[in-house]
Amino acid sequence: MTAMVRVLEQVTRRSPVGLRVWDIAGATDLVDGLQVDISVRTDPESAVRAYVTRSGVYSVSGLPGLRPFELGVGDDMTAWSAALRPYRVEINDPQGRFLPFAFDADLPRRGLFSWSAPGTSPPQPYVLPTDRASPPAMMIGHVPLFSAPSRPMATSLAAVRAELREVGSDRPASFALLTVSIDGTVCGIGMADWQGRILVPFPYPDRPRPALTSPPQTTNDFRWDVAIAAYYVPAPPGAAVTMIADLADVVAQMNSPQMLFASTVSPPQVLPPLTLQYGVPLTVRTQLTSTGSSSFLFLNAV
Repeated sequence: MTAMVRVLEQVTRRSPVGLRVWDIAGATDLVDGLQVDISVRTDPESAVRAYVTRSGVYSVSGLPGLRPFELGVGDDMTAWSAALRPYRVEINDPQGRFLPFAFDADLPRRGLFSWSAPGTSPPQPYVLPTDRASPPAMMIGHVPLFSAPSRPMATSLAAVRAELREVGSDRPASFALLTVSIDGTVCGIGMADWQGRILVPFPYPDRPRPALTSPPQTTNDFRWDVAIAAYYVPAPPGAAVTMIADLADVVAQMNSPQMLFASTVSPPQVLPPLTLQYGVPLTVRTQLTSTGSSSFLFLNAV
């Protein structure tokens, strides 16, 4: 005898957002342990904590203003567009691996969320300088994560470190961007924290083939010439200090390259290419100031 099943009620739940992150240094979107909070843009106290699914997607339910949408029936596009509301997304890492940041998002968003680069019309996903695919695809369905200075480093990754300061004012260059290039190719990008401390981790380039000698020689003394570039827009004088970067403001700095100084003594000298040695972190400093050698790396702030 075949049992008959009678459906008395069918419950539908729509999720207003599915968000994946992208670890720039690790080249992976499998990152757990983050805190993703979404609030109404005009009401920070309305924040709702997102949960992570088995596939590593951060999602949320119970967003203020979207309950009718979440409980709605069907999947037509008019329901998604009619429910659009302005929200603020804030991402923190309690483990200290990644820098905190926030961004605006109009929700609900169908499919995986792609953060759009500012000023693109129609909106286009942000393209990382390290994304050399054609067409670039890293940020499609992803939001970038920048490594914190305190992040433990794998031995397979190179590390360029600095503590950035504005020349003249000595203010920390909060949330400035640095890129590291080898042979004209950008290998890594990093963001400074609110105190100007920065870590740019990236995979080591391929090591050269060993010379065919007899007996064969082994060496770990591999070196590369690296060029470091800075991008920064200083905060207005007297602006309130914030510990959390706005992602749109950070990315917009790529339109504002700034000079890095090897010496600030008149005449100032631009930071030359430096040498990266395999297995040895590279710490970059301004070598000559009016008070001698510095532990900071000074940059222009114009």
